[in-house]
Amino acid sequence: MTSTTDGVDSNLQERVRSLRHKFHSPFDFGGGVTTKPRHVRRRFERRLRLLKLPDVAGKTVLDIGAWDGYFSFEFERRGARRVLAVDVWDEGALEAFLLARTHFSSKVEHQRIDAHDLSPDRVGTFDIVFCAGLLYHLRHPLNGLERIRSVTGEQLILETVSLIPALHEWVPLMTFFPGDKDARNHAWHHGGFPTKQWVLDALQAVGFSRADVVYTPSFRFLKKAKALCTNTPGQGRLIVHAFV
Repeated sequence: MTSTTDGVDSNLQERVRSLRHKFHSPFDFGGGVTTKPRHVRRRFERRLRLLKLPDVAGKTVLDIGAWDGYFSFEFERRGARRVLAVDVWDEGALEAFLLARTHFSSKVEHQRIDAHDLSPDRVGTFDIVFCAGLLYHLRHPLNGLERIRSVTGEQLILETVSLIPALHEWVPLMTFFPGDKDARNHAWHHGGFPTKQWVLDALQAVGFSRADVVYTPSFRFLKKAKALCTNTPGQGRLIVHAFV
């Protein structure tokens, strides 16, 4: 091990520095080696509270769109019996995930697979399925949810950006999402954002028996008022727990 004068592994420092742009989450590797500033860490701590995660002790968990593995490792820390992280990582993102996995001596499993290709034959079924920041990236969101339902044994925890129109929010609307690259050409959105009603109706359509909204976007009515004035829909995070 190569160390600096304060005892920090300089190889770890260099690897984290080179992969910093691939980490979306605030990892603390010790010795002052972190991936994000303090305000991001506070935001993720708040996010964990808002998610209202169930007791996962002794259960199996599938983390879809795991990226750097932040939530995968959190489920493991909370006592999950088995955690599988899946994503369509590029090489740098996978390297970031594996760096954290190795550093924290984690047993989280990983598999490179698109959410559209999930099935019990490919990955099995899991007590808890976690899906954060993914729905609006899916090319075929309803089909993606059907695939997710097929591998959910008990409960799905779904977090997504939702659409907040000025009017008719009760309608199951969803913006068109031509893909990550093309979406950047549309100034008013960067993904297939659904209204809350679309999410609830879609979850029922794919076979979940019940869906509970546990968090709706902050400043929702202010965003609706702004949407009315600007003719541009607002957006915000939505968290739903769905049950088999």
